[in-house]
Amino acid sequence: MNPVRAERRIPPALAAGDLVYRTPPAVRFVRAEGVRLYDEAGRSYLDAEAANGAVAFGYDRDVLAAAHRTALELPALPSFCESELRVRVLTRLESLFSSVTGTAGRVAVELGGTQGIEMAMRIVAASRGAGPVLTFQGSYHGRSPFTAHLSASARYRSVQPWPGPQVVRLPYPDCRSCPHRPAVGCNPACASAVERLGHEDQLGVPGPSAPDGVAALILEPLLNVGGAVLPDSAHLRRVVDHVRGLGGLIVVDEIFTGMHRLGPRWGFMLHDIQPDVVVASKALTNGVTPLSCVWAREPLASPERFAVGSHSSTFAGNPHALATVEAVLDRWEAWPNVPARVEAQGRFLAGELRRWCGASRLVEQVDAVGLVVRVRLTGPFALDLRRLAAEPPDGEGLLLASTGMAPDTVILHPPLVTTRPDLRRMAELLGRALLALEDER
Repeated sequence: MNPVRAERRIPPALAAGDLVYRTPPAVRFVRAEGVRLYDEAGRSYLDAEAANGAVAFGYDRDVLAAAHRTALELPALPSFCESELRVRVLTRLESLFSSVTGTAGRVAVELGGTQGIEMAMRIVAASRGAGPVLTFQGSYHGRSPFTAHLSASARYRSVQPWPGPQVVRLPYPDCRSCPHRPAVGCNPACASAVERLGHEDQLGVPGPSAPDGVAALILEPLLNVGGAVLPDSAHLRRVVDHVRGLGGLIVVDEIFTGMHRLGPRWGFMLHDIQPDVVVASKALTNGVTPLSCVWAREPLASPERFAVGSHSSTFAGNPHALATVEAVLDRWEAWPNVPARVEAQGRFLAGELRRWCGASRLVEQVDAVGLVVRVRLTGPFALDLRRLAAEPPDGEGLLLASTGMAPDTVILHPPLVTTRPDLRRMAELLGRALLALEDER
């Protein structure tokens, strides 16, 4: 162990339930600059994780300074008061959705992604009642007492205090991970199976004429925690069309994928589907402060459908959060041709990773969607690879993403502004960590 590392112990005043102490690095970070983090000893770490994709513009003090200038004289209003700043920011946010969908809608804000999903499902319930919700195996929509039931992993529900909503899980939209292992792919095998739902009573999904029909399908354009899986677009469209035929609404979880992480502004644009409700969060504030927003097409969030008082958040009018969103939106507007730039960065990083890692016996595949690059391993080695990348015996560390639902996958989703030299360096550091892992095995 490098002598600057602290022993990985949970301080006595801290609860043990979060993820901070699950995996390395066993250091405490004290500052950041650009796309690098620094620990107490001054050692640097290239950040290919970017606060789970939230820090699109890197650790840029100008974003925070601009937000402070706006918020400096503004009061923290109670949740029953309105401000000019809130109206201005929410109007801008609504246009980000309606300009793409071609449909007018309304926007509300909440604290974080989980709270945004909960609000979205309240909007669904106000229009569709408490019917079953369809999700995909491998999905992730939060860990709260409600959203844990929408997420795929049973571990998230093991400590939840209630049984939750009725959820029907559709086959994993990835042939390699699907328990059915269809030889012919998602189309037409899994799509045909989904299309039986609502027409064969033994499958447990009510038909379109049932009093309490299907409430919604909630989906991610790319399954992040499920292993950076991009669903087959034609399959996804068939599922969406079938759920609409059963009367259900389409809720798209863009918490991770939104704001150009996959190239386009919203991930659903890759699949050519039209959502009824969209939840966005992470990149709206560049990771500076928690905030999520929920867009719902008219009239789903109108006063007639979603009455005043249907939701409430102490921080719905927080001036610092709203000013941060405004500063970040200004930054997006000033950045030309974002989708093409992001896609080019992803292709470059994937190419460099293939050059450094392609010959490794531990690597099965490297692919990219926007600036989300997936390295699929030949076994469940992701946590060991993360450890070795973050804590090499000397030199710079590399922060990678991996998930419990995909132990054979490491994911790189660095800030979108990462330069080509730094992307090349990330690939080099991962290649060196792979060599160290081969030596261990």
